[in-house]
Amino acid sequence: MKEKTVKTQEVHLPPGHECKMTPVIHVLQHAGCVPKPIPSYACIGKCTSYVQVSGSKIWQMERSCNCCQESGEREATVVLFCPKAKSEEKRFRKVTTKAPLECMCRPCGTIDESSIIPQEIAGYSDESLQNHFRKSY
Repeated sequence: MKEKTVKTQEVHLPPGHECKMTPVIHVLQHAGCVPKPIPSYACIGKCTSYVQVSGSKIWQMERSCNCCQESGEREATVVLFCPKAKSEEKRFRKVTTKAPLECMCRPCGTIDESSIIPQEIAGYSDESLQNHFRKSY
């Protein structure tokens, strides 16, 4: 049996919908503490994924699944005010939070529970957040 070659077509996303790092507001919460909104980042956008008939083996399917994910992360330490704490020491609680360092399309997989979930898209400029985080590799 002679194998047939199938011509494939590449699909591109419309401009402006690509995976990118987007400023967001993340609300930090801890029991007994006042919720604190902080500027942060999230990976938001679309990546190309497809399922198609194999170009060389037409009885098989080729799959490519890519998701918008972080590449590296940054950390920030934020102080929360906890008015219901019993001792003065615990009235201010340090909380460490993480955000993506960069975003890119990568093969889809499980999402880590510590990922930051954007609660509100914000219009912060990148410059205002530059010194808020320290880089972590």
